[in-house]
Amino acid sequence: MNSVAPARPHTDDRGSVLVLGLGLVAICMLALTVCIDGAVALVQRQALLSAADAAAIAGAQGINLDEYYATGASSSTRLQPADVIRLATRHIRGSTMPPGMSIERIWSDGTDVTVRLSAPLRLPFPLVPALDRITVESRARLEYRPIA
Repeated sequence: MNSVAPARPHTDDRGSVLVLGLGLVAICMLALTVCIDGAVALVQRQALLSAADAAAIAGAQGINLDEYYATGASSSTRLQPADVIRLATRHIRGSTMPPGMSIERIWSDGTDVTVRLSAPLRLPFPLVPALDRITVESRARLEYRPIA
């Protein structure tokens, strides 16, 4: 007896490459968007961190001048918190600030200066709306090292 396999319906694959191609293009565009947003966020963060670093260093110049002139530079030389805040704020206001930047906090404990700044995150393709601000913090320390 001659057995004949049952006929299977013929499936047409035309157009499936087009769908796969469109999917690949969409994935590549999404990856490119994420890369561009990541690079822009990194550049904005670095600019804000640079401003915070410079402000912390400027604030670390606010030493107690009366004590300094009376005893010279020594381990007892301390920062004046009011001078630290004044110097750091003046430096920030006198420099080129990123748009919308705000001073969150400037403080000193007598040897360390901490500056916290924030600015709005401006992305060309905002995919995640919850990421709307960048906050950075920078520290500078007043240290006395005797000359040997």
